[in-house]
Amino acid sequence: MMTITTFSLVASKWRGGLVRLALAVCLSVGNAAAQAMVEYGGAIANAGAAGAGAGKTAPAQQQPMRAVVDAVGANRRALEARAGKDAAKLMLRSAPNRAWVWIDGKEVGMTPLQLVVAPGVYKVEMKGRQMDFSRKQVELHPKETREVLLTLQPLYPTHVELTWHSH
Repeated sequence: MMTITTFSLVASKWRGGLVRLALAVCLSVGNAAAQAMVEYGGAIANAGAAGAGAGKTAPAQQQPMRAVVDAVGANRRALEARAGKDAAKLMLRSAPNRAWVWIDGKEVGMTPLQLVVAPGVYKVEMKGRQMDFSRKQVELHPKETREVLLTLQPLYPTHVELTWHSH
């Protein structure tokens, strides 16, 4: 019994350290990277605590990724539900492909993506993995079909040149 208590204290300290690390990461990097780091840290902390308390039942793990996917789908369905009889079609593409797409601040999927929406003005934003945001305001008229292609710029250099000076 004494061993389990000692491991539980170690697991608590480990978890506290992970929380401090996650906070530091959140303050120093972008939202997506910080979220991933926090989720990873939480998973590691829970796994460590479960292993330290051998014989104890760990609480059921939530599935944060499923909640995010469901929210994106819900955003898209809500946007398309307002389309009406004069709906416009919006084909969204990015270069490079597979960028996350936000319409009026709500994530709706990844490129390439076709949406059927109500006529109106929309703020389209895209962000690719290790790419900068690209934005465009789009005005759609009734029954119009419009393709939007946004080119995303890399956040990091594609190559680094080093020179060595010997003395």
